[in-house]
Amino acid sequence: MPRLYVSLATWLVLLVPALALTSPVGGPAIIYLTGLIALTAIAANAIRHYEPMDFRALWPMALALLLPLVCMAVTSTALGVWSGSEQEKLLRFALAVPVLWLLLRAPQRWLKQIQWSILAGALAGSAMLIVTMTWWDRAMVAQIGGRYNAVAFANLTLLFGMMSLLSIGWGASTRWPRAETALKVLTAALSIWATWASQTRSSWMLLPVVAVVFLLGLGGWSRRHKMYCALGLSLALAVTAAGIWNFSSRMHAIKTDLQGFTTSTDRDTSFGIRLQLWQASLMMFEKSPLVGVGPSNFRGELLELEKQGIVSHTVVEGYGEPHNDLLAALSGYGLLGLAGILALYLLPAAVFLRRLASDDRVIRVGAQMGLLFCLGYCAFSLTEMMFRNMRSVPTYSLIVVALIALTTPRPGQSAKR
Repeated sequence: MPRLYVSLATWLVLLVPALALTSPVGGPAIIYLTGLIALTAIAANAIRHYEPMDFRALWPMALALLLPLVCMAVTSTALGVWSGSEQEKLLRFALAVPVLWLLLRAPQRWLKQIQWSILAGALAGSAMLIVTMTWWDRAMVAQIGGRYNAVAFANLTLLFGMMSLLSIGWGASTRWPRAETALKVLTAALSIWATWASQTRSSWMLLPVVAVVFLLGLGGWSRRHKMYCALGLSLALAVTAAGIWNFSSRMHAIKTDLQGFTTSTDRDTSFGIRLQLWQASLMMFEKSPLVGVGPSNFRGELLELEKQGIVSHTVVEGYGEPHNDLLAALSGYGLLGLAGILALYLLPAAVFLRRLASDDRVIRVGAQMGLLFCLGYCAFSLTEMMFRNMRSVPTYSLIVVALIALTTPRPGQSAKR
């Protein structure tokens, strides 16, 4: 395989974490460009026979990335309703499959450089959040960088910060090991500060996920030391949770919102709107459990539920999705859709979990980062539509395939303990 194809695709993909929060067009441009490069490389290989056409290494990720597109095709055929935006969004997941085929041919030392792109993304996201929240407000976040709302922006900033922290396990990559470690610790600290400044509540769900992923990566530790570490992390999480609850006014607002929802005095609070949307999504699923009602029909179904008093007029006017990727898949595509979104998160997570047992430190730490990325996205999807817009798809799909390629053992690769 000519090295040009591999190098072009690899270095473009490595830009994605750095561009995720800084550019609304960087990720989409890269998914189409790398997809074109990969498909051209596969076609050239079929004609020139550079190497055997072996696609066996692709199958778990191919299933995860293609299943949402299949679910959409089934639902759209059954309902006779096709959405161009949904087709394009799910096609972007599918394009990551040929990109993975190419990345599996990239040297591990190239792919390992993703740590610096992740660090750059965390630093940029933290800086933009802190400055925006200092001088303006949460609504302004959607006007900067990658054009995400405050919740998704804070989610990704904290996720990149924690991934950067885990990358310390690779050891020094430069001639300044102490400075490198200090920079990664500082980046993680800034991402926490930025998340706090954003007043986002759901982002903190990532912290227990970080703790679990860290514990799972302690393969060489004795059971007693793992237990001590687990107790220490549990205590730290308890103290952190108490601090967040006591000092965050938005956390206190959850109790007020819930009381207003249950007494019907004010259902249109931030949390109350989510509860209405989630209830509506489950009712749509009950109406069509196998193939769903179709994402483009969500607002129309809300109108019907408003007539029944299930949701308020504010919800119908202001929201066309359920603020939950899992419920969006369930209501839009039924059980097939739920299987598709879970496969998107859990199939690569299972691959990374298995690779945590590797004797190679590069693979083991890369698998930790990948597992955190998949489970973090899954946790965030419980309260936010992480895939609300198409530009978020390359962020997930290309980072996942890059980490899958990074953690795939190479023939003859020596163990690095």
